[in-house]
Amino acid sequence: MDMTLRMGGARTPRSERLGGGGRWGRALAVASLLGSVLPAVAQPKDAGQPFKATVQSGSDAQQRVMVPLHRSVTVDTSVEVTRADVVNRNIADVQVISATRMLITGQSFGETSIVLLGKDGQQRILEIAVELDLTAYNAAIKNIDPHSTAEARSLRGNIVLTGTVSGTERAQRMLELAELFLPPATQGGGRTKVQNQLEIAGEQQVLLRCVVAEMNRSASRELGINGFLAGQNLRDAFVVNQIGGINPINIGAAADANVRQNIPFLTGQDGIPLATASTLSLGFPRVQTQLFLKAMADNKLLRVLAEPNLVAISGETASFLAGGEFPIPVPQGNQTVTIEFKEFGVRLNFTPIVRGNDRIRLRVSPEVSELDFTTAAQFQGFVIPGLTSRSTSTTIELGSGQTIAIAGLLNDQVRGIATRLPGVGDVPVLGSLFRSVSFQRSLSELVILVTPELVAPLDAHQNVPLPGKDHASPNDLELYALGMLESPEGAGAKSAKVAGTEAGSNPNDPGLHGPWGHASETETR
Repeated sequence: MDMTLRMGGARTPRSERLGGGGRWGRALAVASLLGSVLPAVAQPKDAGQPFKATVQSGSDAQQRVMVPLHRSVTVDTSVEVTRADVVNRNIADVQVISATRMLITGQSFGETSIVLLGKDGQQRILEIAVELDLTAYNAAIKNIDPHSTAEARSLRGNIVLTGTVSGTERAQRMLELAELFLPPATQGGGRTKVQNQLEIAGEQQVLLRCVVAEMNRSASRELGINGFLAGQNLRDAFVVNQIGGINPINIGAAADANVRQNIPFLTGQDGIPLATASTLSLGFPRVQTQLFLKAMADNKLLRVLAEPNLVAISGETASFLAGGEFPIPVPQGNQTVTIEFKEFGVRLNFTPIVRGNDRIRLRVSPEVSELDFTTAAQFQGFVIPGLTSRSTSTTIELGSGQTIAIAGLLNDQVRGIATRLPGVGDVPVLGSLFRSVSFQRSLSELVILVTPELVAPLDAHQNVPLPGKDHASPNDLELYALGMLESPEGAGAKSAKVAGTEAGSNPNDPGLHGPWGHASETETR
């Protein structure tokens, strides 16, 4: 096949132009031809510069439209449109009604764009965001808390709550109501959520003042008589009274006694030991008679006053313990014993929830316990004391600064026991030798009071009086001569002298109210 190239109007055979036959010859001819032609082509001025691209802002030709999910909105344009194209029809769909009106329908959550082509040939862009319609929910929020600034908005199908609410209870109601406006989970997608960004107005820290007051009175009276009677006047006979087991009686003959004669009865270490339960013993050696008496009148008084105070934020649980721990041995396998510790003392657990209108809901559990060695148990040489405990657990609601009694007890116990020998124990006067009586009465009163208060932190210029702040050590004269453990010239006594009153609490001072500080000067003398 013969191919020719036209150059300058002359027609030259290819075989001649390439300078001979053969493949290598033809290639060299083409290279020389390109070298002579390409330099004649004009090169661009920026051929050696790097490539750059500039993005033109279309903000002037863009507008954002919010479309509710599964609902339609009508959009009117100021210019006539000849064409409308949706980038992602899975999110939104568009239907042109007229040259200046279109209908946009939300299909699923997300964002897309609609490109509009006007009659003037220019393109306009509509940014479409498909979200939840929360108009009804925002109206319901205002009904729940009219004074709040809470507002709900939709973000990719999630409900975001922002603003300030007057109380935690109303905020909780808003959250529960928002769950009803969430759409069901779509196939292949997760369920949307409610994002709580609400803030609670007012103070959210609660100071709980708890008072546990107890008064316990007990009285007991006891009278019991044990004894024995023997001797030469009662040949081959003796009488023993063991009612109540006041004293163990051991009557026996001496080791070297002659059984054919009168047997001597022994007391003391070799005969009848005197037990600690006996409060009085009478003996008549000549008639070999001894009486053991237990006569006692016992009055007891117990007063307990515990005032734990604790601060916690709304919704959080605070715990307080002023006491200690005592060991309890616990048997394990292989004849080993481990030690566990049990707490005792003044304990307070409470969880406050701040509601609207300065109302506070409390879950409170105060407890006061102490060691009781009267009910102690012994285990392998360990003495394990018992515990006397007063506790309660309840949920209440009251206003800030109000006081309520959450527990109370009035316990009056009377116990009487009379033990006697039938017949002789009923004889007047002499029957008391064969009778034991015990009478006990216990009266206990217990009250637990709680007072919650909304509190705020102290400012930088406020100071709290600390225990021992006004303490002054005594000098040698006050310590050795007057026996005073603190000087009456301390800061607290000086301030009391200036004020003309005794040292006490100042209601204007921050911190806890009530008597505080050390004794006044008159009390220390």
